Amino acid sequence: MKAFRVFVVPFLLLPVFFAATLLLSSQWEREFVIYPAGPDLPRFQSADEEETGEVDGTEAAEEESPVRNRKEKGTAQRIRRVNGKLEAGYNFLNFNKDRLSVSFSISEDEYKAYLSGYGYSDDKVSNLNQWRESARRKEWDKAVKKGGEAAGKEALKAVDWEYRVRLNEFFNSRGFALLPGNIIVCDIPGIVKRNIQFLKPMALAFQKISEARGYGPEETVGAVLSMAQTALLYKIPPMIEGGLHTGGLLPPGRALFSGWGDCDTKTALVASILGNWSGMRLVGISVPGHYLMAIRRIPAKGDLFVRYDGLEYVLIEPAGPAWLEPGAVGGNTSALLQGAEGYKIEPFF
Repeated sequence: MKAFRVFVVPFLLLPVFFAATLLLSSQWEREFVIYPAGPDLPRFQSADEEETGEVDGTEAAEEESPVRNRKEKGTAQRIRRVNGKLEAGYNFLNFNKDRLSVSFSISEDEYKAYLSGYGYSDDKVSNLNQWRESARRKEWDKAVKKGGEAAGKEALKAVDWEYRVRLNEFFNSRGFALLPGNIIVCDIPGIVKRNIQFLKPMALAFQKISEARGYGPEETVGAVLSMAQTALLYKIPPMIEGGLHTGGLLPPGRALFSGWGDCDTKTALVASILGNWSGMRLVGISVPGHYLMAIRRIPAKGDLFVRYDGLEYVLIEPAGPAWLEPGAVGGNTSALLQGAEGYKIEPFF
C-alpha cells in the first residue's frame, strides 16, 4: 500500500449526536455539553460485546479470554485479586510472532485511590454553582454599599472569574477539560501525563522483555501496541457509571484491571506506557467518532503518517481487535482522516 500524507486541518467539534447536556440550577446557570474525546461508533471497529471479569477493588475476578479474531493461540488475560493485591497478566504475540507475557499489580487501596481521581458527579458541579450564586449575592451587596452599582458589577466579574478557575481546576482533576462554549471533553493528553509514572512498572516489564530478546525501539513499541490491540478486548465504556460522568473512557489503570477498552481508552494506555521512555514524542489524533495516535519517526515505505510542527508522525491504531503495526490503520480510519470534517492533533508530550 502506498503512503499518503494526511495534512493538518482545523479541528471540528464532534457530531452533536454524541452530546449530553447538563443544566445547572441557578439563574446564572449555563449549559454544559459533554463531548467525550473520541467516542466510538460500533461500525468503526469490530467490538466483541462479551462481558469481561473486572476487578473494582471489592470483588475478585479471574478471566482468561482468547481474542477470537486472531488465528494464533496464546493471546489471553488473567485478572485477579491475591492477598490484598490486584494482578493483571496478559499473554500475546507481538509483530515478530514472539509470545510475550507482561503483568501489573498494585494494592487494592492504591487502586481505589487511583479510581477516585476520575469521573465527576452532577452534585459536585451543583456545589460549585451554589458557591457562585452565594458569592455573587454576598460580593454584590458588599461592593454596592461601598461604591455603588458600578462597583457591584466589577465584584460580580471577579466572582465569575474565580468560579471559572475553580470549575476548570475541578474538571482537570477529574480527567476532563472545559473548553470555550462550556464543552466538556475527556482530557486525553492530561490523562496520559497523569499515568506515565503510574504505569512505570508496566514500562519496565516491557523494557526487560526488550533487553532479553534484543529488541530495538520499533519492536518495543510494537510489543506495547500489540498487547493493547489483541490482549485487551474491544468494548465501549458507558457515558455514566455509578452516578459519575466518565466521558466514555476508562483511565489506563482501570483498563488493565478490566481487560477491555475502546479506541481512546487503549490509546491513552499505550501512550502512558510509552511515555516512560526518554525522547518519545507522541500525539493523539481525534477524528469524528474515533481516536488514535502517532509516534515521531521517519516514515518507512507504506507507512501512513501526519505532519505536526513540520515533522512526520507515523500513525498508530491501538483500538484493535485488528493486528496493525505502526504505520497501518483500518480502512474506516483512513477514510476519516482524509474526510471533509478533518481531525485534530493533540500533543501528549
